[in-house]
Amino acid sequence: MFVLLLTQTFPLVMIIPPVYRLMAPLGLTNNLMGLIVIYSAFNVAFATFLMQSFFDAIPKDLEEAAMIDGCSRFQALRRVILPLTLPGMGATLGFVFTAAWSELLFALMLINSDSQKTFAVGLLTFIAKFGVDWGQMTAASVLALIPVCIFFAVIQRYLVQGLTAGAVKG
Repeated sequence: MFVLLLTQTFPLVMIIPPVYRLMAPLGLTNNLMGLIVIYSAFNVAFATFLMQSFFDAIPKDLEEAAMIDGCSRFQALRRVILPLTLPGMGATLGFVFTAAWSELLFALMLINSDSQKTFAVGLLTFIAKFGVDWGQMTAASVLALIPVCIFFAVIQRYLVQGLTAGAVKG
């Protein structure tokens, strides 16, 4: 766990040149698949750290009881443990989605074509050399919030359960 957390301490600016040198020969620059790979790789440490606390909160007795009732270890995981971690998965998904949606540095580095740009990179087009088009930037920012609001409306039940899990004992 310490090694996973250690990966989060490096500044992203320091990681950009090696990441680009790895992605360019693989053909993962200037397409969204490269961003998916990068966002997945950089968010897995945080997601693992967050989910570990939810898995640690589940008593081992529940898994053992399921195995006594005839479940295999995999069936106990699928039928007992995973349903109990759904709130944690919802909270983790919310944090990871927000981090990926608002990330600018890797999207700016890896995407060159206008058709592949993310919302965060697209918002930079409203900033000119001698001014900012505040009206259009504000309108585009509101449009960028719509998918986020819809996403959080869908996972709201799991998010609230996940954020309050373990807050009250008893």
